[in-house]
Amino acid sequence: MRFSQVVAPGTSQIVEAPDTPPGPGEVRVRTLASGICVSELPAWAEHDGAEPRRLGHELSGEIVALGPGVHGWSPGDRVTGFASLAFADMVNVPARDLLPAPANVPSRALLGEPLACVVEALSRCGLRPGQRVAVVGLGFMGLTALQVAADHAPARLAGVDPAPHARDLAAELGAGEVHAPDEAAGSLAGAFDVVVEFSGRAAGLKLAGDLVTTHGTLCVAGYHHDGRRDLDVELWYRGVTIVNGFTGQRWRLMKALAEGLRMMADRRLTFEPLITHSVSLEGVDTGFGYFGDRPPGFVKCIVTP
Repeated sequence: MRFSQVVAPGTSQIVEAPDTPPGPGEVRVRTLASGICVSELPAWAEHDGAEPRRLGHELSGEIVALGPGVHGWSPGDRVTGFASLAFADMVNVPARDLLPAPANVPSRALLGEPLACVVEALSRCGLRPGQRVAVVGLGFMGLTALQVAADHAPARLAGVDPAPHARDLAAELGAGEVHAPDEAAGSLAGAFDVVVEFSGRAAGLKLAGDLVTTHGTLCVAGYHHDGRRDLDVELWYRGVTIVNGFTGQRWRLMKALAEGLRMMADRRLTFEPLITHSVSLEGVDTGFGYFGDRPPGFVKCIVTP
């Protein structure tokens, strides 16, 4: 087998190692695609140069072998779910952490972990038909959230992002209106019943709070790991319900993954236009670099061993 590991800041190397058979309760999966996630950017960019570190947790693949005690799966089954060390051509995964891939969804557009995170986050927002909904931050997760929100028949659905290509994609995927942040701040204050924040930025979080109406809901789902975040006490006086979009409970995520895969099977949600770039195992550093370089049209990069 071959895998990528980080050995220095912003530097990975390819390692060849003997194949490892799956253990009890595991299946061996041939990696067909693995997503590069911004949550692992610090581990890549800030590696201390000591022990090598393996990354990758967004897996789409095909089962090639079953470990002892695994039933109901067969070699050749396409799967997605929750894995680790997925920047590799093969990976062993607990069978309980996988679900079958819908036949109509190509493997390059089947990343179960982020799908589950978005569906779970929005399941807590009390979405119902006829609401006014906005998504602030139209990266990969935000554009996925926009599709989930669209499936709940909102009366108004807006996408907010500074990038024109992201706004164009949002319009294609169901947004009835799209706005740059400056425009939204100037004209849409208090206009939405539910605002989902996926910007991961302090400015985006503030804007999202400003857009929520009295007694509305703010879902904080962006990846906020680069410093302090403040929420205006005015949200309290407006009676805004603040929802944490994160969970670490696997049973919740597996339930959300099942729902997300049903949406994909029913053609109600797609990652296909969101996978804009791909690299080989040798190109993992290039893929992480896209978060800083932001090539034209960039949304999501996958690794295809």
